[in-house]
Amino acid sequence: MKRLIYLIVFLLVAIFAFTVNLKNPQTVNLQYYFDLQFNAPLVLVLTAAFVFGLLIGWLSMSLSVFRNKRQMGKTQKKLAKVEMEVENLRTMPIKDEV
Repeated sequence: MKRLIYLIVFLLVAIFAFTVNLKNPQTVNLQYYFDLQFNAPLVLVLTAAFVFGLLIGWLSMSLSVFRNKRQMGKTQKKLAKVEMEVENLRTMPIKDEV
């Protein structure tokens, strides 16, 4: 089901990009630093900006996910240790002091 949704979203984005390309066939002049210039179709420029934004977003989210997974691993190890201590305390015989 999840793959089907991804496929539908991908197809919608591809159709949108194709129709934008049909409606805007002109080229754009991009000017960089040091007098560098680049002529490219408008769709290529828009797609590159979109992909660059996706990559930056994915990178920032993946760093957060990895940090959370590492913290969860540490917490699970502490939990296992505490559960072991509780189990050991439950199995120890109770000594009565008189």
